[in-house]
Amino acid sequence: MSSDRTGGCACGQVRFAANGAPRFAFLCQCRDCQHMTGSGHAAQFCHDRDAFSVTGETARWERQTPAGTTVTKVFCPACGCPIFGTTTRADGIVMVLAGALDDPAAVTPDRIFFADEKQPWDHASVPSPD
Repeated sequence: MSSDRTGGCACGQVRFAANGAPRFAFLCQCRDCQHMTGSGHAAQFCHDRDAFSVTGETARWERQTPAGTTVTKVFCPACGCPIFGTTTRADGIVMVLAGALDDPAAVTPDRIFFADEKQPWDHASVPSPD
């Protein structure tokens, strides 16, 4: 993965820059990500929060998990595109939606989270570690 990436929402109101190397990229198959994307999973990458900046007006939605952590989803209030999320379980990171990148091919997910919530029709996979 390259070390710097930029992106934003579909209408261009929100832009972001992620400087430095991401921690890792993943597919999340939890029900919340299924709702957020309208698909079987969300492709995301974890990045250090202090090396991530956002310009433009954003909106957010928060929820409590059964484990008691707070998950916040940040999106564009104009076009509704999801941009990134945070969790109190990992205060120092943001989870950025790969589809919001200017170059979504700049990240390659190498793990899957919440596979137990996978839909039977979702055939997402990650590269095998050769």
